[in-house]
Amino acid sequence: MPNYENLKLFRLLTDEIKQVDNNSKSQQNAYLVPFRMLSVSGFKFPFSNPAKIREAIKLQTITYSGGTPIQIFPVQVNKSPKETLGFSFFLPDSELAEFEKVTEDTSSPIFPAPLALASSVDGNGITVWTDETNICSVIWRKGVPELYRWHAKRESALESEINWLEKYCESKEIEEKNEVFIFDAENEMENLLPILKNSLTSFPWLKEVNLSRGAINSVMILERFVRFTSKAAIWLTIFGIIFVAGSWLNYSKISDALENTRSSSEKLYREVFDSTGRINDAVNQAQTKIKELKGSGTTVKTLGDVLSDLGFPFNTNSIKVTIDSMSYSNDSATIEGSADDNVIIQNFRSSLFDTVASIEGASVTQNSVSNIPGGRFRFTITIKWR
Repeated sequence: MPNYENLKLFRLLTDEIKQVDNNSKSQQNAYLVPFRMLSVSGFKFPFSNPAKIREAIKLQTITYSGGTPIQIFPVQVNKSPKETLGFSFFLPDSELAEFEKVTEDTSSPIFPAPLALASSVDGNGITVWTDETNICSVIWRKGVPELYRWHAKRESALESEINWLEKYCESKEIEEKNEVFIFDAENEMENLLPILKNSLTSFPWLKEVNLSRGAINSVMILERFVRFTSKAAIWLTIFGIIFVAGSWLNYSKISDALENTRSSSEKLYREVFDSTGRINDAVNQAQTKIKELKGSGTTVKTLGDVLSDLGFPFNTNSIKVTIDSMSYSNDSATIEGSADDNVIIQNFRSSLFDTVASIEGASVTQNSVSNIPGGRFRFTITIKWR
């Protein structure tokens, strides 16, 4: 986790690096970057494992990437046993490579510049970062970023940019917006460190933000480790089952050894599957768990189940979508409908995914989006249960 308060901070322009604090004694660098193609999107999942969260986000966004390599940086803001709330930064590989070429540094932390200003609006409002060539901003709602936006300074006057941001807040009914804070990095850099320190104190999750290549590599190593240990757990359970089965065949001769084997199997079961509940039959319970891990079996949905899943987004999120038709089978459903804009469609798709995310192998795929007369958008979404 980067400690931005004790790092040597620099800010990046297109092809230039400028140090923020000339008095810093730190040997570790960190960079405040006005990214051009950065985007942000919130998430809510019924699990907290970082590797699972990244995979779920990939499933939601792969259809919109157009084949462009995009790095995903999830940030967990609130976590409970039942759900995890947070948001993800999305950054094209090409832009990250541009900044690494300027800094010649792939391991130091990288921080989106407008996030440093969060404390200036108490997590509700608009923070705008301006420098010699960039205008980039973040709309905040309840302490988390709602929108990230960038413009070249020569293309967009600051006043018109703020007007656009305020109109966006009105259109999205962001009632928490209470002020606009503008920071001129070209002329006010001596004021940045106190603002950044206050932001890190007020919003601790900011300390986890790091959009560097080093952070990506660390996450990849962790995900490979998780996959490896999961496979190892499956094989350990299989060997345990074989051992227990063999012991049962010789029950009449080695009853004492069988009792020890049963105890060892239960201990192994608890260690492998992280179980604290009652174990009636370690063999059968382990077989069931292995089937779940392998994804064997088929989840069958009745028509009533499908209609219940389909109604969940309307009951919980007030999503304004018109459903025109639906085709249904016992393991999938295809929905055709329309909405006023593509953002509503994406939110509807995300809500549908939330309802089936607990099912292993489930997917929600947006097959197509097209304009129709009247300024609306027609879409096709397929839900599959496996």
